[in-house]
Amino acid sequence: MTPRGAVLQIAKMVGQDMARGALSRGALDAGPMLAQAGATPVLVACLISEASKKRPTDRIVEGCCFLLEAALNDLRIAGNGGDTTARAGLAEACRAVETAVTANSLAPGVLMLIARAFAQAGLDAGPALKEAMIAGMDADFSQDPTQPGVGKLAEQLAPLAEELGHDPFAVHAELAATGAAFPSEHRAAIAAELATSTIPAVRDAALGFLLDADPAPGVAVLDALVAQARRHPAPSRLVERLISLRPWLPSARHAKLDAAIRVVRANTAAPEPAPRIEVTRLLATLCDGAGAQSLFALLKTGRRFALASVLIKVDVGVADAWVREDMSKREADDIIAEITGATEAVTVSISFVTMRLADALAINLARRAPPPFGLLQVTEALRIGLLQPAEISPMVLAAQLLAGLAPNQTGPDATRAAHADAADWPELFETVGSWFEAGEAVEALLRPIPSRRKRIEAVLTRHLPGRHLFWAERCAWMAATLKVGATDDSEQWRNFALVARDLASGEPLSDAALFDVIAETTVDVFAASAPRRRQVG
Repeated sequence: MTPRGAVLQIAKMVGQDMARGALSRGALDAGPMLAQAGATPVLVACLISEASKKRPTDRIVEGCCFLLEAALNDLRIAGNGGDTTARAGLAEACRAVETAVTANSLAPGVLMLIARAFAQAGLDAGPALKEAMIAGMDADFSQDPTQPGVGKLAEQLAPLAEELGHDPFAVHAELAATGAAFPSEHRAAIAAELATSTIPAVRDAALGFLLDADPAPGVAVLDALVAQARRHPAPSRLVERLISLRPWLPSARHAKLDAAIRVVRANTAAPEPAPRIEVTRLLATLCDGAGAQSLFALLKTGRRFALASVLIKVDVGVADAWVREDMSKREADDIIAEITGATEAVTVSISFVTMRLADALAINLARRAPPPFGLLQVTEALRIGLLQPAEISPMVLAAQLLAGLAPNQTGPDATRAAHADAADWPELFETVGSWFEAGEAVEALLRPIPSRRKRIEAVLTRHLPGRHLFWAERCAWMAATLKVGATDDSEQWRNFALVARDLASGEPLSDAALFDVIAETTVDVFAASAPRRRQVG
């Protein structure tokens, strides 16, 4: 069977699974498998070929788009982790899509599915795909100028709201991904109409556009909410949510939001009782080398359970947040067992979660990249209240953790012992095995150097001296996580805090075992990923 024939068969299988509403393990693994085999351009060719037919098979097109999303996501994650082959494969896949949509006249629905795949994979759709979508929409309108367009969109979303259990956060996630490639004015018009919907889940989903990187959809939503509030009482939760979102937005957006809050608050309906939620378990994974950490909360409402999750990344802040609801006790126990079995997750406190989220939000704010709408769902479920961004530096965090300890536990001898102990961290904590440097700067540094020993020396002397603060932050949050999760008198959290304090001081270190570990792992990962394609499982 030809490569295209094999990909087509896989797409058919995935399309059939999607039609049944239950994806098999093979369907979930197929996209990453194709990505790792370098077959993403072949997948794009199959998608375009099927979509260009006079009578395309919808299941195959949808299956191809599902595989494309999974393949792009796999390549992006692997590339961010230092896999140069994956990074090149991602660039090749994006070029294949750009060439395909430029050379072929595809239906707007197909273009939207492709754009959704990019959005769900955390990638920008690119100018070619966006231009093709606009051209396709204009062509459709010129052929049928009487079609309703945006004006009926809100009510047409009733089936979607029903399918998603009238969860406004799920509805927004779907709409945001689907409309990611629309130009700003189109998305603003869509967002404004959603805000006027008579379907509560759709109306509430419109609030998610306030957190859009582009301020235009959020402005349109606020204008629509103000117009509505002047005619009808607004739900009390609407005001609460607007107030909760305010600190997460750049200050330039506050004036418009404040004016809207005043108008909406003046005509608000009586508060509705909130469901009683019990937080039964809080977990945090350890910080990986890329600066990512996940928080999990198991919640109980009546006899049913829910799982809340937040992903924090050092270069983003809050990168993802969601709540999975309506689980049985057995499902909840199984998923907690899976989390603790697959990760080095430790039990933490609500104060730790609040501090971690506040620091992450400060990163979102500094980068002018608002957090995902799902974070509001998480904070509401945890009853955190108004969550203000609050940066905490590694030096301050380390000092807070070490405060109150005896001088002999924080002095020079203890600090030297902590640095020596760092040599054993990869053996004690599997997560520390992921502590290495990656990226184009590292690749450019190591590529011309032939020997492993000289590469390690180059990382130690020419790259890591400028990365003290980054690794101080990793160590500080490791210390905070381990301390709050400690069940004995373990001194490991203290060693991480001491190393963090030393790194954050900015002083040259004569002997840092942690940097020896990082340099060696960096060189080994580079050697393993640079010269050959990843192996297919």
